[in-house]
Amino acid sequence: MSNDTGTLRTRALFPRPFLLCAVFAVLSTLLFAEIVPRYAPGLLRFEHVLGDVRTSYLADQLPSQHPHVAVVSITDETLKDNKVRQPIDRALLARLVDAIDAAGPKVIGIDVLLARTPPPDNEDLLIDAIKRAKAQIVLAAADARIDLPKAHFIQQEKLIAAIGRPAGYINLATERDWVIRFKALPLAGSPYPKSFAALLAAGFGIRPEESYRRIAWLREPMDRSDTFLTVPAEILLKAPDAASQNLRAGLKNKIVIIGGLFPDIDRHLTPLTARANELQPGAVIHAHIAAEMVDGRRIIQLETDSLALKLALLVVAALAFLIGWRFRHTSQGLLLGSLATVAIIAVDTFVFWRWRIILPIVLALLAWFLSEFTGRYIGRWLGARSTGRSKWFIK
Repeated sequence: MSNDTGTLRTRALFPRPFLLCAVFAVLSTLLFAEIVPRYAPGLLRFEHVLGDVRTSYLADQLPSQHPHVAVVSITDETLKDNKVRQPIDRALLARLVDAIDAAGPKVIGIDVLLARTPPPDNEDLLIDAIKRAKAQIVLAAADARIDLPKAHFIQQEKLIAAIGRPAGYINLATERDWVIRFKALPLAGSPYPKSFAALLAAGFGIRPEESYRRIAWLREPMDRSDTFLTVPAEILLKAPDAASQNLRAGLKNKIVIIGGLFPDIDRHLTPLTARANELQPGAVIHAHIAAEMVDGRRIIQLETDSLALKLALLVVAALAFLIGWRFRHTSQGLLLGSLATVAIIAVDTFVFWRWRIILPIVLALLAWFLSEFTGRYIGRWLGARSTGRSKWFIK
């Protein structure tokens, strides 16, 4: 642009970039914290994917197996002599409860839905075994979020009432991409206000913290053992021998979760397995949640409606706008944009590694690039075009 004499304009049309910066930062924050999550929720799926990458590489890792949680697996090998595979024979469950209780655990969690009764009717055997157990017993229950016939819910409520032990809802929240990342919240009006994992932790003597929805997963231990001691049910059901005695001893004073580990039932993608497209049994996922509560570990995720997120986006947008304005006539802005990307990723990685906080990295990157781009081109339009020395924010 030239003035009346034909010379280049040296005075800015709007010499107050800080005011423009403040206005644009507020608008950018409004866009990415309020509008995008509401009208373009699919964009936030990238946040979940990046969160999965952080988890798979940086989740907590123990030296060896978890010291307080174990799993007893019911598999096809366990049921090879049974005529019915599902639902699991209640007489077998009764024998298993007796065998595990004899090993001296603190809590036994039965991660098997009691909504159907397999023939023959052996419910009385299971009820008696649970009532005589010395360990605390916790039952897993289905609520209205699980698609079951009404008759099955009636059967479940009847059997749980007859057993007389606490029952918690299955707290696995499946996302649209079929990955389990979060604990399910209680369902309003449900007869089961507490989750299965929370009741396990409470039975262990821990007051569980349930305000953090992200599951704090455990990576494979450093010694390459299983994350949780996993004992096949058939070993506990046969006569004790030297080999099985060591496994039984490993259950003492622990939370022991009884669950089905079948190749085609109750298996889910998790952040630990999604990259390899592998599936993890529901009982093992409940073990991760119970272990998190017992250990007091947590993962904090900044929600889009949180004040901390809005302040962070405000700062990122303001800084990017000023840098775009300052370097609007040079290629240094592109270099700084690349460096900013690396810096944002590095900060995000460090914050997760150090404090287990998941930052909204996708929103931060979008805020940065949109603000820098806007600052660059608004600066070319409204800022001075002189190449002389001046204050960097007016130049």
